[in-house]
Parts: sequence; C-alpha cells; structure tokens
Amino acid sequence: MYLLGRTQMIPAASYEEAIARIMKKGFDGVELDIYDVNFQARKEFFEEGFAEKIKECMKKNGVKAYSIGAHMDFTENEDKFRTVEKAIPIAAAAGTDTVIINGAVRREGEAFEKQWERQINRMKELCRIAEEYEVYLAVEFEPGFVIDNSELLLKAFDQIGSPILRMNADIGHMFLQDQDPLASIDKCGPYIVHAHLENMKKGIHNHLVPYEGDMDLTTYLQKLISVGFDGPASLDVYQYDYEAVAEKSVEYLKQILCPSAI
Repeated sequence: MYLLGRTQMIPAASYEEAIARIMKKGFDGVELDIYDVNFQARKEFFEEGFAEKIKECMKKNGVKAYSIGAHMDFTENEDKFRTVEKAIPIAAAAGTDTVIINGAVRREGEAFEKQWERQINRMKELCRIAEEYEVYLAVEFEPGFVIDNSELLLKAFDQIGSPILRMNADIGHMFLQDQDPLASIDKCGPYIVHAHLENMKKGIHNHLVPYEGDMDLTTYLQKLISVGFDGPASLDVYQYDYEAVAEKSVEYLKQILCPSAI
C-alpha cells in the first residue's frame, strides 16, 4: 500500500512545491487535486503542457504512486461537469490510471428518484470519456450525498455497467454510513483501487488524524489488505496544519502496515 499526501492541503503553493513538501514528510506519493482548499478548480492544472511538467516533477521527487482528485458535484451545472471531464485526459497524459470523483450533494425538496437519475446519467457520460482514455473513475461516497453508502454505490455500478467504475474507499465514511463497514469492504473489495485514510468519532463526520477517534485503524487497514488492496491511500484530514501532522500520521500508519505491504 502506498501512502499519499494531498496537494489540496498545501495552500498557496504551486503543484511542484506542494509535491516536494509532501514527499519530505515521508509519503510514498501524491494525490494531485484539481482544486484548491475551497474546492475551486485550479487553472494551473488545466494549462497546456501541465501533464508533461508534472510527470517530470513526480520523477524528480521520487514519487512512487499518484492519483488525480476531482471531488466536485459534477451534476450541479455544466461548468463543473466539464471541469471533471477535462481532468480525465490530463490524468491519462500525466501517467495515472485513477481519477477520484464523488458526485451529487443530496438536495432538499427534490425527489430522490430524480436526483438518482441525474447522478447515474452524468456518471455514464463521464464513463464514456474514461473508457476512451482507459482511466478508472474511483467513486467516493459521502454523508449527505445522493450516493452515501456502499450499498448505493454498488447499485450505481450495477446500473451503469461500465468496466472503469471503481471505488475510492474512504474508511471513515464507511465507518459512519455502513451498518457493517468491515463487511462492506469485503463486498466492495473487487472495486477498490484507491482509499482515503483518517479516523472519526462515532456518528460525527469530522476527519481526524489516524491516532485519534473511535475507529480501530489496524482492523480497517488489515481488512483492506485482506481483500487484495495494495494501491494508493491518501491521508484525508482537513482541520489541521496538514504538514504539521503529516509525519506522525505517516509513521502511525506505516507501523500498522506490514513492511511487505507498503
């Protein structure tokens, strides 16, 4: 398993600077987010020549694994959809096969069935692009979203039927949203190509550092390994100075992981 740091958490830094700073904290790689700390798209990501530039930067900094984070409600409007859509060929050109997406925030006052239909139809459109570029779409479910648990995620996969649909297993979200999160990891195992790691208090959607909270991360990480997952896993915490907590978090996670699995 490769532990990744997220560029979103390094504010006011170019991608190159963020990558260098992340790697100095002991991470194995980088989740390259298309947005800033406020989830606004970064123009730099979409500039001509960015993919080639970033590939060289990854090589220079000894990055072992990397992914593209494109968390954005692409059902909200056409601009956001096109932003996520444009990230797919850039990801392919940059040499990664995984783009992380989430989807639609659940809207009050609108029938769930209508929201579900819109979510599915827009995902189908993204899948057609991703299939063309042979890039996985690693879907992450979130509390308060149209897809907010593992059961609905698998239902969406079945309904869409695309070979490139995969899962970003955010273990904190699974802890909060699934009745039996460890059983859910078993069910979702064949689809998991990426993970987000954090701890959480029971019933509270608040991303905590790995060494705090109510989750037994050893059990969760061992379960991920047991279903065959050995890919990239990002430290996903927001409320801290990311660099200040990174080294301790990486050390804590690597102590759990078997050396052969890192």
